Amino acid sequence: MKLPSLALFCLSAFLWAQPKPTQLVFTNVNIVDPRDGSIKPNMTVVVANGHIKAIARVGLIGKGRDLEVINANGEYMIPGLWDMHVHSAFADAPWDENVIYPLYVANGITGIRDMGGDPQLLERRRQRINQGQLLGPHMVMVGPFLDGSKNDAQTLAVDTPAKARDAVDSVKQRGFDFVKILSRIPRDSYFAIAEESKKDKIQFVGHVPDTVSVAEASAAGQRSIEHLTGISLACSSREEQLRQLRLDSRAKHDFAAYEAAGMQAIATYDAAKAHALFAQFAANHTWQAPTLVWTHANANLDDPDISSDPRLKYLPAKVRAQWDPKTLLQHASPHEMADLKTEFARDMELVKGLQAAGVPLLAGSDGPDPYVFPGFSLHDELEWLVKSGLTPLQALEAATSGPASFLGSSDRYGAVEKGKVADLVLLDANPLDDIRNIRKIAAVVLGGKYYSRKDLDNILAQVEAAAAKD
Repeated sequence: MKLPSLALFCLSAFLWAQPKPTQLVFTNVNIVDPRDGSIKPNMTVVVANGHIKAIARVGLIGKGRDLEVINANGEYMIPGLWDMHVHSAFADAPWDENVIYPLYVANGITGIRDMGGDPQLLERRRQRINQGQLLGPHMVMVGPFLDGSKNDAQTLAVDTPAKARDAVDSVKQRGFDFVKILSRIPRDSYFAIAEESKKDKIQFVGHVPDTVSVAEASAAGQRSIEHLTGISLACSSREEQLRQLRLDSRAKHDFAAYEAAGMQAIATYDAAKAHALFAQFAANHTWQAPTLVWTHANANLDDPDISSDPRLKYLPAKVRAQWDPKTLLQHASPHEMADLKTEFARDMELVKGLQAAGVPLLAGSDGPDPYVFPGFSLHDELEWLVKSGLTPLQALEAATSGPASFLGSSDRYGAVEKGKVADLVLLDANPLDDIRNIRKIAAVVLGGKYYSRKDLDNILAQVEAAAAKD
């Protein structure tokens, strides 16, 4: 999509022409610790040079043109949120960088894990964000997808163990943060990826192909499993029979039989198997990114009210056309939609069990798939986690301190502490009382740059105007 030059100029001018103080002082703020749920009331937080310089109950406030004092008036401060599963730059239909990335910041998301797209475009965009030329969150990213026999700009074929090892080496050499695997990977290639990733000291994440059980994936060192792939199958009393049925169905391109096997897996849930599997995940520290909001969106495309979602105004016209429910549903039967709703309900139960077993969870949206809105839908994901049985604190942890731990960056992110990067969100109400309070954003600090509620509203207005002119 190409935005009109005037719209691009206005957006860039607003976002980057404002003078920013080098030091911020927040007074009368309640600091929320997402690791233990403690709250430090009436604190003073000093931000300088992009980091938290000091925190105290009472502090002396200096003077100077480069200093801004913000009286938080009892607002709640949390560390910046992370969306741990996004796709911000697919090769075939990339969103404009001046539209998608500001939407994350406006929703308090100061970091994203991009799970695959156009690698070169993503590298350029991350560089522009890091250089301060583009408003956007911190970004960690996977390299090209590793999958089956397909080989193109954003996918590397790994249909042999040799190709699998070469692909891992390529991702490592190009400086990406993770290796991302998809679902059509032969069994021997999967374990070659696991071995080469360990040798190259790079973590591999993604789907679990049907050729491998999730128990084997956890034992092999897969760092995170996305969308709960393979878990219903692994919890079935007929796991091996249904696995073979799925492999045979895929080989025959029989999608109906493939999906039917998935429904049979749900119907043959074995609580004892699930308990043992979840204990293994916890022991191996195999993280789960459930992306419930994505599953829910897919299962509810037949909702008659879906086209009236007010957040559609932030989408470029081309994207709105792609998200037309009539188009998306033209090949979906009522039976298939009912199966998707059953799958979503089962996923919520799985999340409840995973949390109870101590399996670490990551909040991710999988946006911008249809009706998964960049920025906004991470708030939806946190609500779905709570509806699945997590406490508000546990949901908040999955978007803050959890991602910091997963990334090995707890010294930089995930808490409001001296020395950490100044990625902060001010909320009008306590998110531990009600996770929906995560939407009540009063201000955002990204790398020490302060965006008031007025600034955030202006960012959203600029994005809306740019989308309308597309």
